[in-house]
Amino acid sequence: MWRVPSRFGEAKVAKKRGHKKRILNFFVLTGVYVVFFMYFCTMKHLFYIALFCLLLPGCGERKPDASSAEARPSPVSIATAISRQSRLYTSEYVVHKIVTHSDLKRLHGSLLGFEFNQTLPVGDRKILIPLDVTLQAYVDFAQIGEGDIETAEGENGPVLHVTLPDPRIVVVSSKVDNMGVRTHVGLLRSSFKDAELTDFVRQGVASVVQAAPQMGIIESARQNAASVLVPLLAGMGYAEENIVITFRKDFGERDLWNLYDEERSSVKLRQ
Repeated sequence: MWRVPSRFGEAKVAKKRGHKKRILNFFVLTGVYVVFFMYFCTMKHLFYIALFCLLLPGCGERKPDASSAEARPSPVSIATAISRQSRLYTSEYVVHKIVTHSDLKRLHGSLLGFEFNQTLPVGDRKILIPLDVTLQAYVDFAQIGEGDIETAEGENGPVLHVTLPDPRIVVVSSKVDNMGVRTHVGLLRSSFKDAELTDFVRQGVASVVQAAPQMGIIESARQNAASVLVPLLAGMGYAEENIVITFRKDFGERDLWNLYDEERSSVKLRQ
């Protein structure tokens, strides 16, 4: 038997199909809005990112100057940092010295109105002492003060000028080669006493100290002290080519004994 649908059934089916179409349209429109919103936000973010990239180089150029200026310490801070290095021994020399001494016995007087001064053939004394003297030179950074630091602006950046104290010389040790000592004593003379040998050694050490400038130990101490300080000062914001380290004028013979640190030496040369 065939069943003929009524008009009520057709209307119900049409109503159901319209409801599904509205739901489909809702999802389609929602998807369009989401895509449009995401596209708009992405473009907006790209705009801000591009603007940030354009401004970043200019900011990068200004910051180093400000930060480097703040990083450079004051003369007081520089002097304090250098003085913390305390006493820096920068050079050491070992000098071999042959000390010789000759002592002749002479007979002089007058006889029957005649003056005479004659060397006795068996009255001479001679000695030869091999001696090794170890010298060290140091710079006492603890003596540096604010007045020894000068700063200025140069063509290639800030310039730092540091004046260091004069190097000091110390006799670390003096060793006599007892096996190499040679003596000659005449029949009419007595042997050398210990006090005389000590005095001969002291004279030999003094001659070594006097010859220190010719050995280059002072100049070597200057160069080594500068090579130690330059990296330290460069770490404070100064270019190495703008760091100037100076010492006092060249030393004369009188100045030399002012550089000798007898208090820290093993041999006392000043009596």
